[in-house]
Order: sequence, then structure tokens, then C-alpha cells
Amino acid sequence: MRDNQQAHTYVYFYKYLLVGVINTIVGYGIIFLLMYIGVLPEVSNIIGYTVGISVSYLLNKTYTFKSKTHPKKEFPKFVFSLLIAYGLNFLTLILCIRAFNINPYISQILSGGVYTVSGFLFSKYFAFRG
Repeated sequence: MRDNQQAHTYVYFYKYLLVGVINTIVGYGIIFLLMYIGVLPEVSNIIGYTVGISVSYLLNKTYTFKSKTHPKKEFPKFVFSLLIAYGLNFLTLILCIRAFNINPYISQILSGGVYTVSGFLFSKYFAFRG
């Protein structure tokens, strides 16, 4: 039974990673397109990330976790989950660079891994629990 649960978790995680790739392409595509047509980088970033979070939520809700819960309950939990994951990402980045003297590029990769794993866990067990 435990192996079956573990296999399901891996499937969810792979789907979550695929959604992340799609989300990254959409978000950066919007950011770069807006910048190309003359929109300020800061405004482009806000719009791109807003669309990206929405796309990520919709794809994770329907494809990754197949949730039937109403978005009014779920979307705030999802955003909260991403904020916590980002906080863990940033804390990891600071610790790697400042406390452990790890190369900043390697630190970005390590902290990105923390963001991905924690975002998945918070999404699976908090935002889309059910």
C-alpha cells in the first residue's frame, strides 16, 4: 500500500514539474513580450507573474491534483503556499551565500530546488488537499 502512495506522489510531482515548465514559459513569454512592446520591466514583471500564478493555479487544480474544491477557498491557499515556498527559497539563498559561502549561482539552483519541493508539498497537502 505504501509503495502505491509513493508512486502516486511521484506522479503528482512530475505533473507539478510539467506545469511549472509551462507556467515559466507563459510567464516569461508575457514579461518579455510586454517589455518588447515598450512596457516598463517592473510592470511587465507584475503582469507576467500575475498571469503565471493564475495559469499555475488552473493547471495544478485541473491537471495535477484534479481538485473539485471551489476556487474561492482554494486560490488563497495556493497563493499563500507559493508565498511560503518563496520565503523558504529566499531564506535558503541567503543561508547558502552568506552563512555557507556557496557560489551564488549554485545557491540559486539549491534555493530553486527548495522552492519547487516546498511549493509542491504545500500545494498537495494544503492548497489542494482533499
